[in-house]
Amino acid sequence: MQAAQSLVGMIDHFVASNKIKLPVFNATALRIQKEVARDEPDSRLIEKLIVSDQSLTGEVLSVSNSSFYKGLTQVATVRDAIIRLGNIEVSNIVSMVALQHNFRSKNPTLHKFMGKLWRHSVGCAIGANWLARQTGFQDLAHETFIAGLLHDVGKLYVLKIVDDMKASGEIQDLPSVTVIGELMRQLHTAQGYTLMKHWNLPESYCQVARDHHLEELDANNYVLLLVRLANQVCHKMGIGLIEDPSIALLETPEAVQLQLSEMDLARLEVRLEDSQVMGG
Repeated sequence: MQAAQSLVGMIDHFVASNKIKLPVFNATALRIQKEVARDEPDSRLIEKLIVSDQSLTGEVLSVSNSSFYKGLTQVATVRDAIIRLGNIEVSNIVSMVALQHNFRSKNPTLHKFMGKLWRHSVGCAIGANWLARQTGFQDLAHETFIAGLLHDVGKLYVLKIVDDMKASGEIQDLPSVTVIGELMRQLHTAQGYTLMKHWNLPESYCQVARDHHLEELDANNYVLLLVRLANQVCHKMGIGLIEDPSIALLETPEAVQLQLSEMDLARLEVRLEDSQVMGG
């Protein structure tokens, strides 16, 4: 597509000239991620970090009380949420609500793209996390959640670049929906890797952003394997920007490698339908 190809060069130049305002990864969320990665995370420190940000506190409590996580009683404090859900689940919620602030644009077309992309990110995070727990990789469940949440952040970055180029007058008109989709398809893995390196995130997350569309399957990288399958399940269900009900999930190399049954995949689809309450 000629229009997309000419814009690719303009985008590369725009990024190289440092004119782009980079999306940010919330500093509090990053500190909490580092804490839960420790052998013995300090729940009091996690609580302190969350409550130090009043806006974050309110959003964490709201998600903790959503129908997806809801228990018999509502949680009224961050301490209640940690006790009921655990450090890791609460840290996952923190990452979700903190990252969601980046998925916004004043441009209606780009905002619509970002909304669908956000729903896909949440679905992929929850799907990869569920798969890890169901396939005996409980120790990777947290890592797969964050990797799934961030795997398509390069698409967000491309949308932000286009938004900035339009606002700065670098381009006069917004590209068509088709061209924007093609730009994301071509650029999101490399740009996602670059952005996540800028955020100083662990290399395993950066690799998932870069490699989740590679034709050759790395059967030894289980975080990547789990995210790739969750990504395809979301595509089959139409959660996000892509809908392809023809995907034969049971026959994918990822499902074969993970030894999943048709029932397993059906249960995952139900889980993902439930998860969309948080993707709105």
